Amino acid sequence: MGGQLDDDRHSDMPAPGIAGTGVDPALLEALLPHLAESLMVLDGEWNVTANLAPPGGLIGRGLGLGLHTLEDMHPDDAVLILDLGAQAFEMETGWEGSMVVRMRRGDGTYGRYEITAINRFGDPAVDGMVVRTREVVQESAPSVPGLEHRLAAEVLAELLPNGVVVLDGAGRPVYVNGAACGMFRREPEELKRDGIVDLVDAADRERLASAVGRVTTVSGRETCTVRLEGRDEVVECRLMSVGEPEVSVVVVTIEDVTARQAAEADLERRANHDGLTGVRNRSSILDLLRDRLDAEVPTAVAYLDLDGFKGVNDVGGHAEGDRLLQAVAHALVKAMPDSVVGRIGGDEFVVVAAELSAEVLADQVRGVVAAVGRARVAGVTASVGVGVAQPGDAPRDVLHRADEEMYADKRGRRSRVVVGD
Repeated sequence: MGGQLDDDRHSDMPAPGIAGTGVDPALLEALLPHLAESLMVLDGEWNVTANLAPPGGLIGRGLGLGLHTLEDMHPDDAVLILDLGAQAFEMETGWEGSMVVRMRRGDGTYGRYEITAINRFGDPAVDGMVVRTREVVQESAPSVPGLEHRLAAEVLAELLPNGVVVLDGAGRPVYVNGAACGMFRREPEELKRDGIVDLVDAADRERLASAVGRVTTVSGRETCTVRLEGRDEVVECRLMSVGEPEVSVVVVTIEDVTARQAAEADLERRANHDGLTGVRNRSSILDLLRDRLDAEVPTAVAYLDLDGFKGVNDVGGHAEGDRLLQAVAHALVKAMPDSVVGRIGGDEFVVVAAELSAEVLADQVRGVVAAVGRARVAGVTASVGVGVAQPGDAPRDVLHRADEEMYADKRGRRSRVVVGD
């Protein structure tokens, strides 16, 4: 009888609820609005796989399944959460850590919330990271064992004059600073949503995307210089990723190098080009010849000297002489676009060309000089000699051979003038 009475008594009680808690689905739905915190489960890519929160979400809007958890994080706190997550994902099952961060509410304002991460990847029923969120009124210090936040904050503070974009392990932006927004002319939400690859020149997108792909696959460093879309600005992106065995964070620093590149180009021009005419100078011509000879590229060098140039300086002054030199250099560059023109010094020029008949190249150079109006008016002509590179030649060997041929041409022209007289 006693056993029967026990059975009758139990039969009058409510049926056990979910997992023996007495909470059935209907009651659970009725209690949800009163939740003061939310529970989420994240997979290894930080995506939401389960979400238990009040209607509309704890922050005033829900975070749907499959979405990234950092979308509503204040940009300045996203790095802290990445640090927390990086450690949480690497630790053993049961590890727990928490911190207070700012999150954007549904009305656009920010509130302070305590985020607690609990590693439950070893639990087959959960198989993920459990994240508990609750709103707090006063700020509390992080309680994450062994986690150093100061370093990340100091690094960011040091780099703030440049653009800073922080990517998660999948290459998605989770933090952008004001300098980056200014460079790309986008709001933080736009950069976090769309990324930066599509904001550079179309010709540079594949190179930047490949660099991002490499540093998100294996921790390391990459540097990529790209031009911004539709603009003349050039930026240098330096990417650094951390995380073992899987990359957890990628920091991208972006520096506007437009002025620096222009300055470097100007220095290069000054170092390798003649200041008066703009063509290559002697040292640059020697470097060019060395490269061609080392690569066994067929090469011919025309060496020309302007006959009668001294008279131009004597009559018109050095300013007139300079204008003539500039006109000759410009004419050679324009008429021989596949060759390289250099000024060796004074009124002497060289033309480095693909191997041609010495006679053909010499006649071509003489014709260019003869067609220069200032040269015709002043009666200036060109003596030209050509040296063709031979196996084993050094740059000076080719120049010396061309120089000797030029003087031979000059002597021949003088002798013809004497015989004519």
